[in-house]
Amino acid sequence: MRNQTFGEWFFLPNNITWNELRETVGESYPEFGVYWQWSIFFGAVLYIFRDYILIPFILKPLGLRAGVRSRPYPAPPPNKTLEDLYAVNRARPPRQLLTAAASRINWSERAVERWLRQKALSGQMTTLEKFCDMGWQATFYGCFFIAGLFIMLPQEFVWEPSKALTNFPFEQTQAVIWWYCVIDTGFYITQSYVLFTLDRRHDFYIMLSHHIITLSLACLNLTMNNLKQQALAVFLHEVADIPLSVGKMLRYVGRNADILGYVFALIWIATRLVAFPLMILVPSFTETSGKSWPAKFLTQGSTSILLILHILWTFEIVNAYSRKLNNNMDLSDGRSSPEELSGDSENEKMNHGGKISNGIIKNGTSGSGYFSNGITQRTVWKDISVDKARLRN
Repeated sequence: MRNQTFGEWFFLPNNITWNELRETVGESYPEFGVYWQWSIFFGAVLYIFRDYILIPFILKPLGLRAGVRSRPYPAPPPNKTLEDLYAVNRARPPRQLLTAAASRINWSERAVERWLRQKALSGQMTTLEKFCDMGWQATFYGCFFIAGLFIMLPQEFVWEPSKALTNFPFEQTQAVIWWYCVIDTGFYITQSYVLFTLDRRHDFYIMLSHHIITLSLACLNLTMNNLKQQALAVFLHEVADIPLSVGKMLRYVGRNADILGYVFALIWIATRLVAFPLMILVPSFTETSGKSWPAKFLTQGSTSILLILHILWTFEIVNAYSRKLNNNMDLSDGRSSPEELSGDSENEKMNHGGKISNGIIKNGTSGSGYFSNGITQRTVWKDISVDKARLRN
């Protein structure tokens, strides 16, 4: 048995060394350092394009022209007791704590709930900022998917996924596949950074886990010279986000986006719950069944976790569709918190100027906002003032 370093033992099949791999693969061998240098470079380029060109010169003017709300929501009056309550679980604390806080400050529970909701709303991105973020994602995903059609469809391993592992780990990777993976990795570097700069949503840690797993898989596939499977996963992974991003943009301008919601759900299920496991996960088990090394198990485990995340998100999407069918609510992707959706609904009400009755705007726009039974933000402080007046009397 040939002596291997720890890195070779961990990342490569038995009896294979880095030198042997480089000599066999030749110039097409993907050097780890070069790959990440270019990925970070493209990540920086994409971030600059996003924040200094696309958003200020295209998306922001487009959103303002469409009437998307740009004014931040006002913060509620300072209240130490409610600030402490808000720190527990934002706008949705346990009922016992909410009741105790209401009793302590002599407010009704309803007034406390509204204070918490207003506090959450005031800390969110404005609807215009959400519109711009979705516009950025729609732009990248759309352009990247079109490029992927020209790059990936001519590849034989797209139509026979097992061929991505036929000569593993001595695969000859075309330069265009290498650049395709580099740009996608750069995008996720950008998204990971942006995630920390935006309002922290309820699925922050799920999204962060998704990005970390995606970048970790890029590291593993690169180190094992498995970029063909990496490119195939990228090709399947991005397309569902196109109708999702465009649909959210339409919702932010007060338009119905249910059709795009259904398109998103169909593409999501087809690519992430059917094609992804069949074309990526299954071949990784069957085509390398006679070989065992640590990085193989780590890659299979990470890919399986990614599939589990897809399944968890699918449950949320199904729940969103169930709420839509049962309550005639606006359709969302199920991955946005109730707090985030409420701000969008309030924006729709302001844009349309409709009168509200039982949560439905009379001019045809239905809402899923914070304040049910036709109550808008303008009534919040009025009710609180009434509570205070009663206490004084």
